[in-house]
Amino acid sequence: MKQKVLSLFLAACMTAALVAGCGSTKNTANMENGGTEGSTVSNSTESGTQTADTAASESGDYTRAGGEGEIVVGIISDPENMGPWAGMSQGRIAILNTVYEYLITRENGETKGVLAKNWTQIDDTTYEVELYDYIHDTEGNPITASDIKFCFDSALATKNYSKLEVIDSVTVLDDYKVEFKFSKALAVGELENVFLECAIVSQAAYEASGDQMAVDPVGTTAYKVESYTPGSQLVLVNSNDYWQTDDSLVWTTSKHNADKITMSVITEASQHTIAMQTHTVDIANGVPDTDVPKFDEGGEYADGNEVEVLLDNLTYDILYNMSADSVFAEDENLRKAIAYAIDREGLNTGAFNGNGAAVKDFANATYPDYNKEWDGEDYFDYNIDTAKDYLAKSSYNGQSLRLMYTTSTTADMIAQMVQAYLGNIGVTVELVPYEQMSFIASQFDSTAYDIMLRTTGSTDYIVNQWKLCWYSPDFESTTGGTANFVKDSKLDELMAACLNVNTYGEESINAFHDYLAEKCYGYGIVEGTINSVHSKYITKVALDDRNQILPGACELAE
Repeated sequence: MKQKVLSLFLAACMTAALVAGCGSTKNTANMENGGTEGSTVSNSTESGTQTADTAASESGDYTRAGGEGEIVVGIISDPENMGPWAGMSQGRIAILNTVYEYLITRENGETKGVLAKNWTQIDDTTYEVELYDYIHDTEGNPITASDIKFCFDSALATKNYSKLEVIDSVTVLDDYKVEFKFSKALAVGELENVFLECAIVSQAAYEASGDQMAVDPVGTTAYKVESYTPGSQLVLVNSNDYWQTDDSLVWTTSKHNADKITMSVITEASQHTIAMQTHTVDIANGVPDTDVPKFDEGGEYADGNEVEVLLDNLTYDILYNMSADSVFAEDENLRKAIAYAIDREGLNTGAFNGNGAAVKDFANATYPDYNKEWDGEDYFDYNIDTAKDYLAKSSYNGQSLRLMYTTSTTADMIAQMVQAYLGNIGVTVELVPYEQMSFIASQFDSTAYDIMLRTTGSTDYIVNQWKLCWYSPDFESTTGGTANFVKDSKLDELMAACLNVNTYGEESINAFHDYLAEKCYGYGIVEGTINSVHSKYITKVALDDRNQILPGACELAE
Protein backbone atom coordinates (compact mmCIF):
# COMPACT_ATOMS: atom_id res chain seq x y z
CA MET A 1 0.00 0.00 0.00
CA LYS A 2 1.40 3.31 -1.05
CA GLN A 3 0.75 5.43 1.99
CA LYS A 4 2.93 8.10 3.49
CA VAL A 5 2.50 8.90 7.15
CA LEU A 6 3.80 12.42 7.48
CA SER A 7 5.11 13.95 10.69
CA LEU A 8 4.11 17.46 11.67
CA PHE A 9 7.47 18.22 13.16
CA LEU A 10 11.02 18.09 11.93
CA ALA A 11 14.19 17.57 13.88
CA ALA A 12 15.20 21.13 13.10
CA CYS A 13 12.33 22.37 15.20
CA MET A 14 13.62 20.50 18.24
CA THR A 15 16.97 22.25 18.15
CA ALA A 16 15.44 25.64 18.77
CA ALA A 17 12.69 24.43 21.07
CA LEU A 18 13.86 25.82 24.38
CA VAL A 19 14.95 29.18 23.05
CA ALA A 20 12.69 30.61 20.41
CA GLY A 21 10.22 27.91 19.45
CA CYS A 22 9.16 26.81 16.02
CA GLY A 23 6.22 29.09 15.96
CA SER A 24 2.61 28.24 15.46
CA THR A 25 -0.69 29.23 14.03
CA LYS A 26 -3.65 28.18 15.96
CA ASN A 27 -0.70 28.24 17.73
CA THR A 28 -1.89 29.42 14.98
CA ALA A 29 -2.29 26.40 13.32
CA ASN A 30 -4.43 25.34 16.02
CA MET A 31 -7.99 24.96 15.83
CA GLU A 32 -9.09 26.69 18.93
CA ASN A 33 -12.82 26.61 18.60
CA GLY A 34 -13.64 23.11 17.56
CA GLY A 35 -13.60 21.69 14.08
CA THR A 36 -15.58 19.62 11.70
CA GLU A 37 -14.95 17.33 8.84
CA GLY A 38 -18.04 17.66 7.18
CA SER A 39 -20.87 17.39 4.23
CA THR A 40 -22.77 17.97 0.14
CA VAL A 41 -20.82 18.04 -2.95
CA SER A 42 -21.34 20.52 -5.70
CA ASN A 43 -20.21 18.59 -8.73
CA SER A 44 -22.51 19.89 -11.39
CA THR A 45 -21.84 22.41 -14.11
CA GLU A 46 -24.17 24.80 -12.24
CA SER A 47 -21.48 25.41 -9.64
CA GLY A 48 -18.88 25.98 -12.33
CA THR A 49 -17.09 22.70 -11.74
CA GLN A 50 -16.94 20.67 -14.90
CA THR A 51 -17.37 16.93 -14.97
CA ALA A 52 -14.82 14.62 -16.51
CA ASP A 53 -17.30 13.57 -19.21
CA THR A 54 -18.01 17.09 -20.45
CA ALA A 55 -14.82 19.06 -20.09
CA ALA A 56 -12.00 17.02 -18.61
CA SER A 57 -8.62 17.08 -20.28
CA GLU A 58 -6.75 13.81 -20.33
CA SER A 59 -3.00 13.62 -20.54
CA GLY A 60 -0.98 10.57 -19.74
CA ASP A 61 -2.44 8.61 -16.84
CA TYR A 62 -4.41 11.37 -15.14
CA THR A 63 -7.67 13.22 -15.69
CA ARG A 64 -7.92 16.93 -14.94
CA ALA A 65 -11.08 18.19 -13.21
CA GLY A 66 -10.94 21.78 -14.40
CA GLY A 67 -9.38 23.84 -17.13
CA GLU A 68 -5.72 24.21 -17.98
CA GLY A 69 -3.72 25.64 -15.09
CA GLU A 70 -6.66 25.15 -12.71
CA ILE A 71 -6.68 23.01 -9.59
CA VAL A 72 -10.02 21.90 -8.13
CA VAL A 73 -9.93 21.08 -4.42
CA GLY A 74 -12.56 19.33 -2.34
CA ILE A 75 -12.77 20.95 1.09
CA ILE A 76 -14.69 19.45 3.98
CA SER A 77 -16.52 22.51 5.24
CA ASP A 78 -17.83 25.85 4.04
CA PRO A 79 -15.68 28.86 5.02
CA GLU A 80 -18.95 30.68 5.88
CA ASN A 81 -17.23 33.92 6.85
CA MET A 82 -13.90 34.72 5.20
CA GLY A 83 -13.35 37.99 7.04
CA PRO A 84 -9.74 38.25 8.25
CA TRP A 85 -10.64 38.10 11.95
CA ALA A 86 -13.85 36.09 12.05
CA GLY A 87 -14.13 33.14 14.45
CA MET A 88 -12.08 30.10 13.51
CA SER A 89 -13.68 27.11 11.84
CA GLN A 90 -12.57 24.12 9.79
CA GLY A 91 -13.83 25.77 6.61
CA ARG A 92 -11.80 28.92 7.27
CA ILE A 93 -8.70 26.90 8.01
CA ALA A 94 -8.91 25.31 4.55
CA ILE A 95 -8.78 28.66 2.75
CA LEU A 96 -6.84 31.05 5.01
CA ASN A 97 -3.35 30.67 3.55
CA THR A 98 -4.70 30.98 0.01
CA VAL A 99 -6.54 34.22 0.82
CA TYR A 100 -4.36 35.89 3.47
CA GLU A 101 -0.75 36.27 4.51
CA TYR A 102 0.74 36.86 7.94
CA LEU A 103 3.84 38.54 9.31
CA ILE A 104 5.65 35.19 9.28
CA THR A 105 5.27 31.57 8.20
CA ARG A 106 7.07 28.31 8.86
CA GLU A 107 9.18 26.46 6.33
CA ASN A 108 10.49 23.00 7.25
CA GLY A 109 10.14 23.78 10.92
CA GLU A 110 11.89 27.15 10.72
CA THR A 111 10.30 30.56 11.14
CA LYS A 112 10.47 32.73 8.02
CA GLY A 113 9.37 36.29 7.45
CA VAL A 114 6.59 36.92 4.96
CA LEU A 115 5.40 40.50 5.39
CA ALA A 116 7.98 40.96 8.14
CA LYS A 117 11.45 41.56 6.75
CA ASN A 118 12.96 41.07 10.20
CA TRP A 119 12.14 41.43 13.88
CA THR A 120 14.24 42.34 16.88
CA GLN A 121 13.79 41.88 20.61
CA ILE A 122 14.36 45.18 22.43
CA ASP A 123 13.74 43.97 25.99
CA ASP A 124 11.76 41.26 27.79
CA THR A 125 8.42 42.60 26.60
CA THR A 126 9.22 44.68 23.51
CA TYR A 127 9.84 43.69 19.89
CA GLU A 128 10.28 45.75 16.75
CA VAL A 129 9.14 44.45 13.36
CA GLU A 130 10.37 45.86 10.07
CA LEU A 131 8.17 45.32 6.99
CA TYR A 132 9.17 45.07 3.37
CA ASP A 133 8.55 48.49 1.89
CA TYR A 134 6.84 47.28 -1.29
CA ILE A 135 3.92 45.15 -0.05
CA HIS A 136 0.52 45.65 -1.65
CA ASP A 137 -2.76 43.74 -1.64
CA THR A 138 -4.57 42.31 -4.67
CA GLU A 139 -6.29 45.64 -5.27
CA GLY A 140 -3.01 47.56 -5.26
CA ASN A 141 -3.37 49.12 -1.80
CA PRO A 142 0.03 49.47 -0.10
CA ILE A 143 0.58 47.75 3.24
CA THR A 144 2.42 49.88 5.80
CA ALA A 145 2.98 49.90 9.54
CA SER A 146 -0.36 51.61 10.15
CA ASP A 147 -2.13 48.69 8.46
CA ILE A 148 -0.36 46.23 10.75
CA LYS A 149 -1.52 48.18 13.79
CA PHE A 150 -5.05 48.37 12.40
CA CYS A 151 -5.14 44.60 11.82
CA PHE A 152 -3.86 43.58 15.24
CA ASP A 153 -6.06 46.11 17.03
CA SER A 154 -9.09 44.89 15.05
CA ALA A 155 -8.34 41.22 15.65
CA LEU A 156 -7.95 41.85 19.38
CA ALA A 157 -11.25 43.67 19.51
CA THR A 158 -13.13 40.62 18.17
CA LYS A 159 -12.10 38.46 21.17
CA ASN A 160 -11.80 35.57 18.69
CA TYR A 161 -8.04 35.07 19.12
CA SER A 162 -6.96 34.38 22.67
CA LYS A 163 -3.27 34.18 21.76
CA LEU A 164 -3.28 37.87 20.88
CA GLU A 165 -4.39 38.90 24.34
CA VAL A 166 -0.78 38.98 25.49
CA ILE A 167 -0.36 42.14 23.39
CA ASP A 168 -0.30 45.32 25.45
CA SER A 169 0.05 47.72 22.54
CA VAL A 170 1.01 48.00 18.87
CA THR A 171 2.70 51.27 17.94
CA VAL A 172 3.69 52.69 14.56
CA LEU A 173 7.34 53.78 14.64
CA ASP A 174 7.57 54.85 11.01
CA ASP A 175 6.05 53.80 7.69
CA TYR A 176 7.59 50.33 7.82
CA LYS A 177 8.39 49.69 11.48
CA VAL A 178 6.02 48.54 14.19
CA GLU A 179 6.61 48.11 17.91
CA PHE A 180 4.86 45.29 19.79
CA LYS A 181 4.62 45.70 23.57
CA PHE A 182 3.54 42.64 25.51
CA SER A 183 2.01 42.43 28.95
CA LYS A 184 4.61 39.93 30.13
CA ALA A 185 7.74 38.11 29.08
CA LEU A 186 6.64 35.73 26.34
CA ALA A 187 6.34 31.99 26.81
CA VAL A 188 7.65 29.19 24.64
CA GLY A 189 6.63 29.82 21.02
CA GLU A 190 4.39 32.73 22.00
CA LEU A 191 5.93 35.39 19.77
CA GLU A 192 5.52 33.18 16.72
CA ASN A 193 1.96 32.41 17.79
CA VAL A 194 1.15 36.12 17.86
CA PHE A 195 2.73 36.83 14.48
CA LEU A 196 0.96 33.84 12.91
CA GLU A 197 -2.44 34.59 14.40
CA CYS A 198 -3.50 37.82 12.71
CA ALA A 199 -4.32 37.92 8.99
CA ILE A 200 -3.09 41.12 7.40
CA VAL A 201 -5.15 43.35 5.09
CA SER A 202 -5.04 47.01 4.16
CA GLN A 203 -7.21 49.28 6.24
CA ALA A 204 -8.42 50.95 3.06
CA ALA A 205 -9.71 47.72 1.51
CA TYR A 206 -11.27 46.54 4.76
CA GLU A 207 -13.15 49.77 5.37
CA ALA A 208 -14.34 49.79 1.74
CA SER A 209 -15.88 46.36 2.21
CA GLY A 210 -19.58 46.35 2.93
CA ASP A 211 -19.47 43.13 4.95
CA GLN A 212 -16.04 43.17 6.67
CA MET A 213 -14.69 41.00 3.84
CA ALA A 214 -16.98 38.10 4.78
CA VAL A 215 -17.55 37.01 1.17
CA ASP A 216 -15.09 39.15 -0.83
CA PRO A 217 -11.79 39.23 1.06
CA VAL A 218 -8.81 41.21 -0.20
CA GLY A 219 -5.48 39.85 0.98
CA THR A 220 -1.83 40.09 0.01
CA THR A 221 -1.44 36.63 -1.53
CA ALA A 222 -1.22 36.17 -5.30
CA TYR A 223 -4.87 35.12 -5.41
CA LYS A 224 -8.00 37.26 -5.55
CA VAL A 225 -11.54 36.02 -5.09
CA GLU A 226 -13.43 35.73 -8.36
CA SER A 227 -16.63 34.33 -6.87
CA TYR A 228 -17.99 32.71 -3.74
CA THR A 229 -21.21 30.71 -3.53
CA PRO A 230 -21.90 29.91 0.14
CA GLY A 231 -22.20 26.20 0.73
CA SER A 232 -20.96 25.43 -2.77
CA GLN A 233 -17.62 26.80 -3.95
CA LEU A 234 -14.95 29.48 -3.77
CA VAL A 235 -13.10 30.46 -6.95
CA LEU A 236 -9.81 32.37 -6.86
CA VAL A 237 -7.64 33.53 -9.73
CA ASN A 238 -3.97 34.42 -9.88
CA SER A 239 -3.64 38.20 -10.04
CA ASN A 240 -0.22 37.85 -11.74
CA ASP A 241 0.81 40.84 -9.67
CA TYR A 242 2.16 39.29 -6.48
CA TRP A 243 4.02 41.85 -4.42
CA GLN A 244 7.05 39.69 -3.49
CA THR A 245 9.09 39.56 -6.68
CA ASP A 246 12.17 37.95 -5.07
CA ASP A 247 11.49 34.24 -5.59
CA SER A 248 14.03 33.33 -2.90
CA LEU A 249 11.69 34.96 -0.36
CA VAL A 250 8.49 33.28 -1.52
CA TRP A 251 7.83 30.49 0.95
CA THR A 252 5.49 27.55 0.41
CA THR A 253 2.43 29.25 1.90
CA SER A 254 2.79 32.06 -0.66
CA LYS A 255 3.57 30.08 -3.83
CA HIS A 256 1.20 30.48 -6.74
CA ASN A 257 1.71 27.76 -9.32
CA ALA A 258 -1.95 27.53 -10.35
CA ASP A 259 -3.69 30.08 -12.55
CA LYS A 260 -7.04 29.31 -10.96
CA ILE A 261 -8.13 27.60 -7.76
CA THR A 262 -11.63 26.24 -7.27
CA MET A 263 -12.49 25.07 -3.79
CA SER A 264 -15.58 22.88 -3.83
CA VAL A 265 -17.43 22.46 -0.53
CA ILE A 266 -18.03 18.75 0.06
CA THR A 267 -19.31 18.22 3.57
CA GLU A 268 -20.15 14.51 3.41
CA ALA A 269 -17.12 12.27 3.54
CA SER A 270 -18.66 9.74 1.13
CA GLN A 271 -19.08 12.51 -1.45
CA HIS A 272 -15.33 13.12 -1.42
CA THR A 273 -14.96 9.56 -2.66
CA ILE A 274 -17.49 10.18 -5.43
CA ALA A 275 -15.87 13.49 -6.36
CA MET A 276 -12.48 11.81 -6.81
CA GLN A 277 -14.00 8.81 -8.58
CA THR A 278 -15.80 11.03 -11.12
CA HIS A 279 -12.86 13.44 -11.51
CA THR A 280 -14.96 16.33 -10.21
CA VAL A 281 -11.98 17.43 -8.07
CA ASP A 282 -8.25 17.00 -8.45
CA ILE A 283 -7.56 16.56 -4.76
CA ALA A 284 -9.64 15.98 -1.63
CA ASN A 285 -8.72 15.59 2.02
CA GLY A 286 -12.05 14.20 3.21
CA VAL A 287 -12.14 10.70 1.72
CA PRO A 288 -13.17 8.38 4.58
CA ASP A 289 -10.68 5.84 5.85
CA THR A 290 -12.80 2.96 4.62
CA ASP A 291 -12.60 4.27 1.04
CA VAL A 292 -8.88 5.06 0.94
CA PRO A 293 -7.92 1.56 -0.34
CA LYS A 294 -10.10 2.16 -3.41
CA PHE A 295 -7.61 4.81 -4.59
CA ASP A 296 -4.43 3.07 -3.50
CA GLU A 297 -2.41 0.64 -5.55
CA GLY A 298 -4.63 -2.22 -6.64
CA GLY A 299 -7.84 -0.37 -5.77
CA GLU A 300 -10.73 0.04 -8.17
CA TYR A 301 -10.05 3.77 -8.61
CA ALA A 302 -6.25 3.59 -8.38
CA ASP A 303 -5.55 4.43 -12.02
CA GLY A 304 -4.41 8.02 -12.23
CA ASN A 305 -4.70 8.60 -8.48
CA GLU A 306 -2.40 8.54 -5.45
CA VAL A 307 -2.96 8.52 -1.70
CA GLU A 308 -1.22 10.10 1.26
CA VAL A 309 -2.46 9.22 4.76
CA LEU A 310 -1.49 11.71 7.43
CA LEU A 311 -2.02 11.74 11.16
CA ASP A 312 -3.97 14.89 11.93
CA ASN A 313 -2.49 17.41 14.33
CA LEU A 314 -5.94 17.76 15.90
CA THR A 315 -6.91 15.70 18.93
CA TYR A 316 -10.50 14.88 19.83
CA ASP A 317 -10.88 15.54 23.53
CA ILE A 318 -13.50 15.48 26.24
CA LEU A 319 -14.10 18.43 28.56
CA TYR A 320 -16.36 18.38 31.58
CA ASN A 321 -18.36 21.44 32.50
CA MET A 322 -16.68 22.43 35.75
CA SER A 323 -18.81 25.49 36.53
CA ALA A 324 -20.19 25.77 40.06
CA ASP A 325 -23.64 24.41 39.22
CA SER A 326 -22.41 21.49 37.12
CA VAL A 327 -22.84 17.87 38.21
CA PHE A 328 -19.10 17.41 37.56
CA ALA A 329 -17.76 20.31 39.60
CA GLU A 330 -17.21 18.40 42.84
CA ASP A 331 -17.50 14.83 41.54
CA GLU A 332 -14.15 13.41 40.48
CA ASN A 333 -15.62 9.92 40.66
CA LEU A 334 -18.18 10.70 37.97
CA ARG A 335 -15.51 12.26 35.78
CA LYS A 336 -13.35 9.16 36.03
CA ALA A 337 -16.31 6.79 35.59
CA ILE A 338 -17.01 8.33 32.21
CA ALA A 339 -13.32 8.38 31.24
CA TYR A 340 -12.85 4.67 31.90
CA ALA A 341 -16.12 3.80 30.13
CA ILE A 342 -14.98 5.13 26.74
CA ASP A 343 -13.01 2.68 24.59
CA ARG A 344 -10.57 4.95 22.78
CA GLU A 345 -9.23 2.13 20.61
CA GLY A 346 -12.82 1.40 19.68
CA LEU A 347 -13.27 5.03 18.66
CA ASN A 348 -10.19 4.80 16.45
CA THR A 349 -11.51 1.67 14.79
CA GLY A 350 -15.04 2.96 14.37
CA ALA A 351 -14.29 6.49 13.26
CA PHE A 352 -10.96 6.10 11.47
CA ASN A 353 -10.85 2.45 10.41
CA GLY A 354 -7.93 1.99 12.81
CA ASN A 355 -5.70 4.46 10.94
CA GLY A 356 -5.78 7.09 13.69
CA ALA A 357 -4.50 6.66 17.24
CA ALA A 358 -5.93 6.37 20.73
CA VAL A 359 -4.12 9.10 22.65
CA LYS A 360 -2.48 9.04 26.06
CA ASP A 361 -2.66 12.72 26.93
CA PHE A 362 -4.75 15.81 26.34
CA ALA A 363 -2.91 15.94 23.01
CA ASN A 364 -1.19 13.44 20.75
CA ALA A 365 2.24 11.94 20.20
CA THR A 366 3.19 14.04 17.17
CA TYR A 367 4.66 16.81 19.34
CA PRO A 368 8.44 16.96 19.92
CA ASP A 369 7.93 17.50 23.66
CA TYR A 370 5.57 14.52 24.05
CA ASN A 371 6.92 12.03 26.60
CA LYS A 372 6.88 8.54 25.04
CA GLU A 373 6.84 7.01 28.52
CA TRP A 374 3.20 8.08 28.73
CA ASP A 375 2.40 5.41 26.17
CA GLY A 376 2.86 2.75 28.85
CA GLU A 377 0.63 4.44 31.43
CA ASP A 378 -2.94 3.65 32.36
CA TYR A 379 -4.49 6.77 30.86
CA PHE A 380 -8.12 5.92 31.56
CA ASP A 381 -7.64 2.71 29.59
CA TYR A 382 -11.00 1.18 28.81
CA ASN A 383 -12.23 -0.85 31.78
CA ILE A 384 -15.95 -1.15 32.24
CA ASP A 385 -15.62 -2.64 35.74
CA THR A 386 -13.45 0.27 36.88
CA ALA A 387 -15.93 2.66 35.29
CA LYS A 388 -18.84 1.08 37.17
CA ASP A 389 -16.91 1.19 40.45
CA TYR A 390 -16.28 4.93 40.07
CA LEU A 391 -19.89 5.48 39.04
CA ALA A 392 -21.15 3.70 42.17
CA LYS A 393 -19.05 6.06 44.31
CA SER A 394 -20.32 9.12 42.44
CA SER A 395 -23.40 11.24 43.03
CA TYR A 396 -24.88 10.44 39.62
CA ASN A 397 -28.62 9.83 39.96
CA GLY A 398 -29.62 8.88 36.43
CA GLN A 399 -30.07 12.36 34.97
CA SER A 400 -29.42 12.91 31.26
CA LEU A 401 -26.07 14.53 30.48
CA ARG A 402 -25.83 16.79 27.44
CA LEU A 403 -22.93 16.09 25.07
CA MET A 404 -22.16 19.20 23.01
CA TYR A 405 -20.13 18.98 19.80
CA THR A 406 -19.72 20.44 16.33
CA THR A 407 -21.62 18.31 13.87
CA SER A 408 -19.68 16.55 11.10
CA THR A 409 -19.46 13.08 9.66
CA THR A 410 -16.67 12.05 12.02
CA ALA A 411 -17.79 13.98 15.11
CA ASP A 412 -21.34 12.60 14.76
CA MET A 413 -19.94 9.08 14.73
CA ILE A 414 -17.65 9.66 17.72
CA ALA A 415 -20.46 11.29 19.70
CA GLN A 416 -22.80 8.38 18.99
CA MET A 417 -20.15 5.89 20.07
CA VAL A 418 -19.47 7.83 23.28
CA GLN A 419 -23.21 7.84 23.95
CA ALA A 420 -23.30 4.06 23.51
CA TYR A 421 -20.24 3.45 25.70
CA LEU A 422 -21.69 5.51 28.54
CA GLY A 423 -25.02 3.76 28.14
CA ASN A 424 -23.17 0.52 28.91
CA ILE A 425 -22.51 1.72 32.47
CA GLY A 426 -25.95 3.25 32.94
CA VAL A 427 -25.17 6.88 32.13
CA THR A 428 -27.74 8.57 29.91
CA VAL A 429 -26.39 10.98 27.29
CA GLU A 430 -28.31 13.45 25.14
CA LEU A 431 -26.46 14.45 21.96
CA VAL A 432 -26.50 18.19 21.29
CA PRO A 433 -24.92 18.88 17.88
CA TYR A 434 -24.06 22.44 16.86
CA GLU A 435 -23.12 24.01 13.57
CA GLN A 436 -19.64 25.56 13.60
CA MET A 437 -20.51 29.16 14.31
CA SER A 438 -23.12 28.26 16.91
CA PHE A 439 -20.59 26.06 18.67
CA ILE A 440 -18.06 28.89 18.74
CA ALA A 441 -20.66 31.24 20.19
CA SER A 442 -21.88 28.76 22.83
CA GLN A 443 -18.73 26.98 24.02
CA PHE A 444 -18.22 29.35 26.97
CA ASP A 445 -21.86 29.23 28.08
CA SER A 446 -21.96 27.18 31.27
CA THR A 447 -25.61 26.30 30.66
CA ALA A 448 -25.04 24.88 27.17
CA TYR A 449 -23.52 21.50 28.02
CA ASP A 450 -22.44 18.95 30.60
CA ILE A 451 -19.81 17.23 28.45
CA MET A 452 -18.08 18.76 25.45
CA LEU A 453 -16.47 16.89 22.55
CA ARG A 454 -14.13 19.12 20.60
CA THR A 455 -10.86 19.20 18.69
CA THR A 456 -7.72 21.13 19.52
CA GLY A 457 -4.25 21.16 18.03
CA SER A 458 -1.02 23.07 17.75
CA THR A 459 1.75 23.00 15.22
CA ASP A 460 4.66 23.37 17.59
CA TYR A 461 4.58 22.10 21.18
CA ILE A 462 2.31 20.01 23.32
CA VAL A 463 2.26 22.75 25.94
CA ASN A 464 0.68 25.09 23.41
CA GLN A 465 -2.12 22.64 22.75
CA TRP A 466 -2.70 22.46 26.51
CA LYS A 467 -2.70 26.27 26.61
CA LEU A 468 -5.77 26.35 24.37
CA CYS A 469 -7.84 24.95 27.22
CA TRP A 470 -5.98 25.12 30.51
CA TYR A 471 -4.30 28.54 30.64
CA SER A 472 -6.78 30.49 32.73
CA PRO A 473 -5.47 34.02 31.92
CA ASP A 474 -6.68 33.47 28.35
CA PHE A 475 -10.23 32.87 29.58
CA GLU A 476 -10.61 35.45 32.35
CA SER A 477 -13.21 37.41 30.40
CA THR A 478 -15.22 34.38 29.26
CA THR A 479 -15.18 31.72 32.00
CA GLY A 480 -13.21 33.15 34.91
CA GLY A 481 -11.16 29.96 34.90
CA THR A 482 -10.02 27.57 32.21
CA ALA A 483 -11.95 26.99 28.97
CA ASN A 484 -14.30 24.65 30.87
CA PHE A 485 -14.59 26.77 34.06
CA VAL A 486 -11.94 25.03 36.18
CA LYS A 487 -10.65 27.18 39.02
CA ASP A 488 -7.60 25.42 40.41
CA SER A 489 -4.55 27.38 41.51
CA LYS A 490 -2.26 24.36 41.31
CA LEU A 491 -3.31 23.65 37.73
CA ASP A 492 -2.63 27.31 36.92
CA GLU A 493 0.85 27.11 38.47
CA LEU A 494 1.73 23.96 36.58
CA MET A 495 0.49 25.38 33.28
CA ALA A 496 2.44 28.58 33.82
CA ALA A 497 5.62 26.57 34.50
CA CYS A 498 5.19 24.75 31.18
CA LEU A 499 4.88 28.02 29.29
CA ASN A 500 7.73 29.89 30.99
CA VAL A 501 10.93 29.66 28.92
CA ASN A 502 12.95 29.35 32.14
CA THR A 503 10.97 26.38 33.54
CA TYR A 504 9.74 24.70 30.35
CA GLY A 505 11.10 21.17 30.09
CA GLU A 506 10.55 17.52 30.91
CA GLU A 507 9.92 18.09 34.61
CA SER A 508 7.24 20.76 34.20
CA ILE A 509 5.62 18.90 31.28
CA ASN A 510 5.36 15.64 33.24
CA ALA A 511 4.03 17.44 36.30
CA PHE A 512 1.19 19.03 34.33
CA HIS A 513 0.34 15.81 32.50
CA ASP A 514 0.20 13.86 35.78
CA TYR A 515 -1.91 16.42 37.61
CA LEU A 516 -4.45 16.82 34.83
CA ALA A 517 -4.84 13.04 34.62
CA GLU A 518 -5.22 12.88 38.41
CA LYS A 519 -7.98 15.51 38.49
CA CYS A 520 -9.59 14.40 35.20
CA TYR A 521 -11.02 17.79 34.32
CA GLY A 522 -10.72 16.68 30.71
CA TYR A 523 -8.71 14.22 28.63
CA GLY A 524 -7.78 13.31 25.09
CA ILE A 525 -9.49 10.40 23.40
CA VAL A 526 -8.42 9.93 19.78
CA GLU A 527 -6.31 11.43 17.01
CA GLY A 528 -7.75 11.19 13.54
CA THR A 529 -6.36 11.16 10.05
CA ILE A 530 -6.34 13.37 7.01
CA ASN A 531 -6.58 11.33 3.85
CA SER A 532 -5.17 13.23 0.91
CA VAL A 533 -6.34 11.58 -2.30
CA HIS A 534 -5.28 13.26 -5.52
CA SER A 535 -5.04 12.82 -9.23
CA LYS A 536 -1.63 12.38 -10.80
CA TYR A 537 -2.30 15.77 -12.38
CA ILE A 538 -0.84 16.94 -9.07
CA THR A 539 2.77 15.80 -9.10
CA LYS A 540 3.56 17.13 -5.64
CA VAL A 541 1.09 17.90 -2.87
CA ALA A 542 1.79 20.95 -0.71
CA LEU A 543 0.37 21.17 2.81
CA ASP A 544 0.51 23.83 5.46
CA ASP A 545 1.39 23.19 9.08
CA ARG A 546 -2.22 22.29 9.82
CA ASN A 547 -2.02 19.61 7.12
CA GLN A 548 -4.40 21.63 4.98
CA ILE A 549 -3.92 21.64 1.22
CA LEU A 550 -2.06 24.62 -0.21
CA PRO A 551 -3.51 24.59 -3.72
CA GLY A 552 -1.29 27.34 -5.09
CA ALA A 553 1.86 25.56 -3.94
CA CYS A 554 0.93 22.15 -5.36
CA GLU A 555 3.00 21.23 -8.40
CA LEU A 556 0.97 20.39 -11.50
CA ALA A 557 1.72 18.24 -14.50
CA GLU A 558 2.33 19.94 -17.83
